[in-house]
Amino acid sequence: MRVGVVLWGGLAILDVARIAAAPSYVELGAVGLLVTAASIGMRPATGLVSAVVGWSLVDGFVEHRYGILGFDFWRDLGVLALLISLALVATRATLATRAPR
Repeated sequence: MRVGVVLWGGLAILDVARIAAAPSYVELGAVGLLVTAASIGMRPATGLVSAVVGWSLVDGFVEHRYGILGFDFWRDLGVLALLISLALVATRATLATRAPR
């Protein structure tokens, strides 16, 4: 369910950001917040999937002029690492605060 929130919410965020001509770092920040919020209380594997979905939305593999597909290895790897880190920290923070059973 929350992965769907990341997908559809991320698409909505990116549409609004592109209409408003927001810079790419604003788009990344908004999707990063969405991935983090959606990962709270999730299992780490599901948080990882949320991060990958967010990364595919932000990256989209469009790097070149006229929308030609491309891949900038270091930039894309950095964005993926950032989103995975945010998601895993959110899941671990929630797991650490739960009362023992």
